[in-house]
Amino acid sequence: MMDDTTSIETPPRRLTRRRKLLFTVMAVVLVLVGVESLARIGSYLFTGFNPYYLFYGFYSWKSEEGHSEKHKGYFKFPANRVLKFGTPEPARINNHGFRGEDFETSKRADTVRIICLGGSSTFGYTNRDAGTYPVALQNLFRERVPDTRVEVLNCGVPHLNTDHVVAMLQEEILNYSPGVITFYEGFNDASWPLDTTRMQKVMSWLDEYSAAYATTRKAVTKLGGHLHERWNRYRPRMDRTTLLHQRDLHEKMTRANLSAIIELAQSRGVRVVMVKQPVRRVRDLDKESPPSYEEAYRAVTEELDREGGIDGLDATLFIHRALMDVVEDLARKANLPLVDNIAVVDAHPKGLVTQVHLSEEGNARLAEAMFQALAPMVQAASKSDKTD
Repeated sequence: MMDDTTSIETPPRRLTRRRKLLFTVMAVVLVLVGVESLARIGSYLFTGFNPYYLFYGFYSWKSEEGHSEKHKGYFKFPANRVLKFGTPEPARINNHGFRGEDFETSKRADTVRIICLGGSSTFGYTNRDAGTYPVALQNLFRERVPDTRVEVLNCGVPHLNTDHVVAMLQEEILNYSPGVITFYEGFNDASWPLDTTRMQKVMSWLDEYSAAYATTRKAVTKLGGHLHERWNRYRPRMDRTTLLHQRDLHEKMTRANLSAIIELAQSRGVRVVMVKQPVRRVRDLDKESPPSYEEAYRAVTEELDREGGIDGLDATLFIHRALMDVVEDLARKANLPLVDNIAVVDAHPKGLVTQVHLSEEGNARLAEAMFQALAPMVQAASKSDKTD
């Protein structure tokens, strides 16, 4: 007997375009997460279980090396550490993540607090703890103004540029109730080309936050190739158009940031002292009698006029010179004291031991010049505190 019931197969359910797209995106994300995880774990194991690479770019890990303490827009050292690299002797990092002795967040009422802002030249990368210019400045106040309690804090961190200094000032430094801040920087703004395309900005972000990208970049570099990174140097040869474009971008960035620093400080009644920073060309480092800052700059501009371009290593000086003009211009317009350490080093060329870092003797001379500018301000701040 025939069965009247007819078997009908249900056709397979087809995925909608939206679902296909969703699954594709999920698959890509999973692959990327897997690659990133492998890169982090591999780097962690390869570097002897260094947690910095395990939490690359996202986590403030308390390691003994490196300024891996990330904050809102800036970075510094983990607190209460001893750095065992890069300085002539181990460097002490205090309870706030800066170099030097511990200090209290709340300032004593009878104290004038001076905070020195900058990069590795302020930190004292080539100096002992006792040989930085903030320490030398502290000693001068103790010797010459014993009746006024002055506290000098070294808040310089290697690689800080003016973007980072603005963020640090806003998020942290002003909370320490400084009476005066000093600014000594320019090299870190001038040393690296600024991103000019959207792709470069994306690649810079990946280089900072993705261990997979950073690992790939290093591998490509070893093979003779190149991938963009945040810390790219200038091209081996810089043509006039590219160089002038970079100069204009750097001037705009530095002017905006220094204006913000001055405005933030003055809005809180904090006095500001600007310091011009010397820089030497790489080719002049080993010369017995190196040219002055202006002589080296003139040589670079003459080559630019003659050849239509300059060596990429000289681009830093060319752009730095423009930034020092910005420092001088803003100091004049805001009626701020300006300490010219370029002139100080030109008078004592051996005071500059690298392209930008000072010897301890150079720091002592800078501290003397800063003391002359700061002493009247400290006296005024001390009277203001007593009145308040």
